[in-house]
Amino acid sequence: MFLGCYPPDKYSVSSDRTTSGDAGSTGNTAFTPSAFNKNYVFLESDSKVKDRNFYWTTLVEKNATISAIIENDEVLSAYLQTAKLRLNTIANQSNVTAVEFATALKFSDNEKVALSTAVKNVVANNATAFIDFSNAQIAPSGAFNIFKEVTKVDRLNQLIVDEMLMGINQIIDTYAGGIKPPSTTPYDPLIDKPDYDVNSVELKLLLQTLVTDLNSKKDQYKLFYQPFLNFALGVLDINKRDEAGKYFPMENGVNKAVYENIPTIKWSDYDYSVIVVLGDSPNSPSDLPNISLGGMARADYGVALYKQGKAPIIAFTGGHLFPIHTIYSEAIEMKKYVMDKYGIPENRILVDPHVRHTTSNMRNIGRLFFRYGIPTDKKAIVSTTLSQSKYVASTTFMTRSQREMGHIPIQLYNRLSDFDLEFTPKIEVLHLDSSDPLDP
Repeated sequence: MFLGCYPPDKYSVSSDRTTSGDAGSTGNTAFTPSAFNKNYVFLESDSKVKDRNFYWTTLVEKNATISAIIENDEVLSAYLQTAKLRLNTIANQSNVTAVEFATALKFSDNEKVALSTAVKNVVANNATAFIDFSNAQIAPSGAFNIFKEVTKVDRLNQLIVDEMLMGINQIIDTYAGGIKPPSTTPYDPLIDKPDYDVNSVELKLLLQTLVTDLNSKKDQYKLFYQPFLNFALGVLDINKRDEAGKYFPMENGVNKAVYENIPTIKWSDYDYSVIVVLGDSPNSPSDLPNISLGGMARADYGVALYKQGKAPIIAFTGGHLFPIHTIYSEAIEMKKYVMDKYGIPENRILVDPHVRHTTSNMRNIGRLFFRYGIPTDKKAIVSTTLSQSKYVASTTFMTRSQREMGHIPIQLYNRLSDFDLEFTPKIEVLHLDSSDPLDP
């Protein structure tokens, strides 16, 4: 497969950062791809959207040692008081605009620099505790897989600053401040846009109610980021953007039957591991409300490959896209379609009901390979339309993946037809990305 040259990684880590699927070359062995544990069980807070977008915060808040270190740090503790004061001040002002709320309740550029330094010092001064924390949670989860040298203090610092502070700010900017996300994110205004105009009276009133509520709870906040994180999560809730938290844990729900069947599969009996069918939204008058004609045609073709015995599993990808806030997921509706029309057993159907973009189609399905124990060294098939198949095989797709996700999600091999490509997933797909808050 040709990869060519790609633009700089979107994560602004220092120069010894590696971006390949191999272990880093710096000699640090505490977090290599082999450190990922497919049996890792994710910890949960009271918000699945938070757990998906800001899993680091969930881990911190569930770890008494790490949370106490951060809470008791003099600089970070002082910043928390500053954040609480800003929250209290803006909550008690009248006629505040959405932009003013957004500006007051996010991290300024200067604050991000200062917090970066403070966090780096905290990690350096408590290196043993943070390395133990990394080895127990961060590495085996795979959720921070791009930061391979994670035990080094600059990597832990970068993880916090990039994945948390920047992610919080982006949500606030996009869904409260009326600022379009940077081009290094997979934002699509047709499907990802906020519900409210930034100048609308309704948004202003909703934000005032949110901030008043958060201010009433300010004494509960113990960690420096919590006032602004809670504001960001509230802003997503106002915009009814809960897509990131839907269906989890999928192995206990929409993928339960196939997840339980995977250990019984004799993979050597098949040429390929999975037939992956990319989704298509209802977006024309001839489509049904829940599934498009294109989605049905793609599913029909995928079933034909499945019935030829190419692979023991057929997978469908596609989230809740068109129209905005639709109750239907492309993947789940395609699954229902092939079960009803062809009698395909549920324990042979895998779904990813979150994906919103072609790049994350390949990322998300790869995650399920690694987490569910599907052999990642055995080739799979991705099947879609001619135009989308050409796109997946293009340097444009690879460049966009690197720019928006910070990694290339797949290794491509042979083209089998106009519609089908061979691929294997890369370990980097496991990384949760808060710059894509609807599907991190």
